Amino acid sequence: MRLSTFCILCCLSAGISQAATYVWSGAAGNGIYGDSNNWTVDGAPNGYFPQHSTNDNAIIGENAGTVTWSTAQSFFGATNTVQVGSGSTLVCTTTIGDLNVNSFTLEGNSHLVFESSNAFGLGRDFTLDFGTFTAAEHGSWTATDLTNFWTNGKTVTFTGTLDMNSLSGSGTIELASIKSAQLGGNLYLDLFGLDISTSDPKIQTSVAQVTENGVTKVLINYETVPEPATATLGLLG
Repeated sequence: MRLSTFCILCCLSAGISQAATYVWSGAAGNGIYGDSNNWTVDGAPNGYFPQHSTNDNAIIGENAGTVTWSTAQSFFGATNTVQVGSGSTLVCTTTIGDLNVNSFTLEGNSHLVFESSNAFGLGRDFTLDFGTFTAAEHGSWTATDLTNFWTNGKTVTFTGTLDMNSLSGSGTIELASIKSAQLGGNLYLDLFGLDISTSDPKIQTSVAQVTENGVTKVLINYETVPEPATATLGLLG
């Protein structure tokens, strides 16, 4: 039985649009995100890299070093999720164009960096998921080394849960550092998805969005206070 040209084209189109989960192997040895030889699907390269489909998922494992989006690409590509493992850094830089990713998951001590000497823009709203993090181990987003940052009035939603059991003393956790001079409409940071609530009266926490020296930062401030009886004993001592 002969297949019509229309059927063949439909089958090819369905294959091209099929979502895939890409796992970073780094086999090409150049650290370039846009090199298909650095990715595997079901254990083997498939000739593509994440952006083949709007439903693609990318996984960069732990301690993968620095992975850099290739400046030869005109845009980051339409990708569903990008997961960056602890100890790894993803640098998103383009010659010119928009970032089109639905969500980034930043595990442990991972870093997401936006930088470009040309125009770098956000093509859509996206989510930053920090998972369950501690004061010592948490992901971070940096977007300060940019000549033109076209935030385009987009929204970045922060999600994650702070592990209260790891807290002691006082300190500040910096989750994001963003250049505040924004083009195309101010960036909106939705911080309501950060869960730092606690029923322990000894732990006081707060989320703050502050601007210092032209840079907007997302900070979590925490302080552990002694119980009244402990404080009294300290004074008596």
